[in-house]
Amino acid sequence: MQTSKVIVFLFLFAFNYSESSTNFSYDPSQKIYGEIIEVKAVYEDTLVDLARTYNLGFNEIIQANPTVDKWLPGEGTLIKIPSAFILPSQYLNNGITINLSDFRGYLIQNGQLITFPVGIGRMDWKTPLGLSEIDLKLENPAWYPPKSVRDEYKQEGLILDSIVPPGPNNPLGKLAMRINIPGGYFIHGTNRPDGVGMEISHGCIRLFPEDIKELFEMSPIGTEVLVVDEPIKLAKSANKIFLQVHNAQFDYLTNEEYSYLEAKVMNYLTRNKIDRDTINWNKVKKIFKEKSGLIGQISY
Repeated sequence: MQTSKVIVFLFLFAFNYSESSTNFSYDPSQKIYGEIIEVKAVYEDTLVDLARTYNLGFNEIIQANPTVDKWLPGEGTLIKIPSAFILPSQYLNNGITINLSDFRGYLIQNGQLITFPVGIGRMDWKTPLGLSEIDLKLENPAWYPPKSVRDEYKQEGLILDSIVPPGPNNPLGKLAMRINIPGGYFIHGTNRPDGVGMEISHGCIRLFPEDIKELFEMSPIGTEVLVVDEPIKLAKSANKIFLQVHNAQFDYLTNEEYSYLEAKVMNYLTRNKIDRDTINWNKVKKIFKEKSGLIGQISY
């Protein structure tokens, strides 16, 4: 695939931005990292291809470009690349944080922040929230699907062996790290990278092969892992307030319940001693309605 040409920078938040679009120098006072850019699609591009090129998940690029055909964007179509991120309000400053609502993980270690897209559990196999730690690391793992998963396959007329050996048919990919939550949950690679950034797993956290390789190398046994669910994130940068809202998987984030968002914003303003009159509430409503995952300024 020909690399699409970057034509305009919309926002640049990280002053210590590195060559990799998702690796940064970590500053505890900074909550916004990365950039939003636009690229011009070439004929053979798909949104799935562009997501992989810019280390984005499927849902991230689809939500940011709701009017674009995901399979045939078309020659010359402008594509938003949502590579700017607000850290969740709850995150580990030494460990791995997974935010289900934005299908994204964040590793902070030794003054470095690495962020990466993730696939998560389906609605009927939700990834569990909470704090845990890595207690096992495996290279070329075999998969031992539990009976519940084998039964699900059987209901669909498929046969799933009790042991899936390492290889191209193993959904764990080449690397896996178990977290010590009952149920056998892993952070792992995949043999189906197109599913990264989607609700697709039986509760495990799925990464691109290149991302799990980096995470595996940097995460020793005992590394803490925090899984949170924050569809609404706010942050301050250069005396301006920014909002990021994702089209979350959870029912409470609907247009009819705008009051939830307003309360969330007001709580942030109160905690940071910011006057509500400094906020453009029409912009807040617009960002909430779009739920594009794109960071927007909401202060005047």
